[in-house]
Amino acid sequence: MSYLKNICLVVLLIVTINSCTEIYNPNISSDTKALIVEGMITNEAGPYTIKLSIAEIFSADSIVGSKTVSKAKLTITDNKNQTFKLTESIPGSYVTPINFTAKVGNSYKLLIATNDGNTYESNVETLLPPQTYDSIYVVHASESYLDKNNKLQNADGTDVLVDLFKSISKSDVVPAGRFVNKLTVQYDYSAPDYDASGNLKEHMHWHYFGWRTFNLNGIENITEEKTDASNPLIKNHLIGFVPFSPLNYGFLIPITTPLIFYLRVNQYTINNDSYRYFKTANTQLSASGKIFDPITTQLQGNLKCVSNSSKIILGLFEVSSVKQHAFVVDWTNWNKKLFIVKVPIVDIPVDKAIAEEVSELNGSNPTPLPNWWDHN
Repeated sequence: MSYLKNICLVVLLIVTINSCTEIYNPNISSDTKALIVEGMITNEAGPYTIKLSIAEIFSADSIVGSKTVSKAKLTITDNKNQTFKLTESIPGSYVTPINFTAKVGNSYKLLIATNDGNTYESNVETLLPPQTYDSIYVVHASESYLDKNNKLQNADGTDVLVDLFKSISKSDVVPAGRFVNKLTVQYDYSAPDYDASGNLKEHMHWHYFGWRTFNLNGIENITEEKTDASNPLIKNHLIGFVPFSPLNYGFLIPITTPLIFYLRVNQYTINNDSYRYFKTANTQLSASGKIFDPITTQLQGNLKCVSNSSKIILGLFEVSSVKQHAFVVDWTNWNKKLFIVKVPIVDIPVDKAIAEEVSELNGSNPTPLPNWWDHN
């Protein structure tokens, strides 16, 4: 009996495996299109821009394509019964009028009427009061990365961490945060100058300086979901990892060259719809190919087509308040001391992809660096 039972189990296993490997060919409409909305309003001065495009989900060669949507009519209404018409500045981009200012505590809805006769609207979104971090600090850390030879290497650097929402009352709505971080890495060094025979030129050297800006996060940096409203405090939220070595940024400069790390942080206070959208997007981006991983149809924004429920609309009309911050991360190699200092916000010019070099006479006035260089 035991032998017969084992035979039955083997047969059942074979049938199960075969059924799992059966090829499934879904019936997908190749002409399905979706309207994509990209736009955000904040507590900062406008104008704000809403972008419209059409995505052809499955083209003939299975490559996703998109094109801008022109001649649409866009309006934003608030809870004060005011209506603001947007103007198309360039194809597919619509800007708010100069008399539109988003106010904390007010609610807003986006309405879209496309040239094909369809109408769309967003959920009503409230502009929440802006929140800021309680404290920011840096700790030594290391992360693995792929070098130019696609080999896994260990990078020495620092984690930038913040504590949040310490002052939030237990009776208040627990906010959610989103961080957009950009790191500008700057270098400045001198090197001796040589003649064609390799002899050192007396009193001459080359002065090099340059910079490059990087996105510090690969996915949306949002705070973790709070399941206990009685304890809104968040500790050790990671803003991002900052490597120390010039090699980690693709700089072909001396390894001992001191670097300046200028970190721009935009801290958004987001509502439930925006949090759900970004959290779902992160889940999809970090999917690992398992059977229960999310599929793209699960990424839903806060918009719908009111004229035809079968029409697909993607994207997000985000209503979030923002606080802007800037910091310099300072690392002293010889004593391994690490600091982060708040500094003024400055606009960084377009990256210098290669080193700027200037010939200087030793002892003369140094070549003036950009006035934003030291962030003073």
